[in-house]
Amino acid sequence: MTDMLDLATIFRVSALFYLWMSLTTWLVLRRQDSWPLRLWCLGGWLTAGSAWLISLRGVVSDVWTYPVAQPMLLAAYLIYAQALRMGMGRPWPWRAVWAALLLYAGIMACGHEYRLHWGMSVFVRCINSLALLALTRAALDLAQHERSRNAAFIAAGFGLFTVSMLANVISTWLGQSALHALQTSAINHVMGVVSLLTLIMSYMGYLGLALERAQRENLGLRQTQWQENQWREQAQALTQLDRQRTLTMLANSLGHGIVQPLAATRLNVELAAHMAQSDTAHAQAERVTQVLRKSVEGLESSAAMIERIRAFLRPAPNRPTLLSLQTVLQDAHDLLRQELIYRGIELTVRMPEQPVRMHGELLPLTQALVQILRNAMDAVSGQRLRTIALVLSVTEGQACIEVTDSGPGFPVTVLEQANAGAQPVVNWQGGLGLYMTKGILTQSGGRLSLDNLPSGGARVRLSLPLIQA
Repeated sequence: MTDMLDLATIFRVSALFYLWMSLTTWLVLRRQDSWPLRLWCLGGWLTAGSAWLISLRGVVSDVWTYPVAQPMLLAAYLIYAQALRMGMGRPWPWRAVWAALLLYAGIMACGHEYRLHWGMSVFVRCINSLALLALTRAALDLAQHERSRNAAFIAAGFGLFTVSMLANVISTWLGQSALHALQTSAINHVMGVVSLLTLIMSYMGYLGLALERAQRENLGLRQTQWQENQWREQAQALTQLDRQRTLTMLANSLGHGIVQPLAATRLNVELAAHMAQSDTAHAQAERVTQVLRKSVEGLESSAAMIERIRAFLRPAPNRPTLLSLQTVLQDAHDLLRQELIYRGIELTVRMPEQPVRMHGELLPLTQALVQILRNAMDAVSGQRLRTIALVLSVTEGQACIEVTDSGPGFPVTVLEQANAGAQPVVNWQGGLGLYMTKGILTQSGGRLSLDNLPSGGARVRLSLPLIQA
């Protein structure tokens, strides 16, 4: 068998295969550009260099085939193991790895003159066996960690090579093989063939493992997208329910805002009809025209209020458009105008004359502002002074809608939760206002901040990005 197989040739073929497989793996998986991948390919290149140098024993200086080649081989095994352990998130300390390599390289350099001694052969092969055991254990841990058949295939390949190395240790211990002679026994030839088999199994397994990870990432991405869609649908349903709840609570005031213009219109129409039937109808034509014009204005006011309610209840199309924040403030004020009058609350609104524009959704932003104003209205209802200020301003490329009130302010727990980035679904008033507002602002690229005024009362800031000029 030893005459038929040239072990030096097997080592050179193995070196070329390790070089080629490492390069192929890097080209196939380079988009990942991860440290485990880099280390795995580096381990292959070190193995290739070591195998090629070992195949040149008796041809080049022994300095290259012992003190250089053997530490390179140990480094390759440890780097392979480190690549697998990094894939699990449990790497060895690099200081320990470097210390082991430097210690082994120092021993090989100092013991170079004993390279032909039986004890040196046993020592080198025992060290290689321990490194392969560590590598096989890392592959087994990875297979268990990821429940991967491909990782188990890697472990099987290196396990087979570990068994052949242990057999070589026993053969060397018994004096049947030696480190310096490549052709002294059949066990060396078996190891050469097994190394090729290990190469194929380990690299095929590593490529399969990368494919498994890519499939899991794609599956996780799809699941995340599905969960986001589900959350978006549920959030829209919750938003719709909250709008209905808002209109239910404002039903009386909104109904008054519709009925009052209609009642006035009816009286104006009756007055115009009476005047038209009188003997002086021709002389009062101009007055009849004015009365009818007021009737039309009343109908338009009621129609506008009805359309505003319909728009508020209509599901949002979820399509950001160019809008003016002054429109948001005006719509929110119109929806709450009658309720403010009923509760005896004074609302002052200040906003720039120039339009403050942004990309967003009018209806959700209006709903968010209505929620904040409703909270402020509830806060000041039990106070002697019932005032709310609504201010729109522009600072540093952002629009700021600030709502302040004369109420008791936010509880300490609410401010702590807001500063920690957490917002409970149901707030301390039993409503969804702050939770819904934060979700709407997040979708619009804005943020919500809460604090209390030094003079008393609460302050809510809604910060929104403006269109970049």
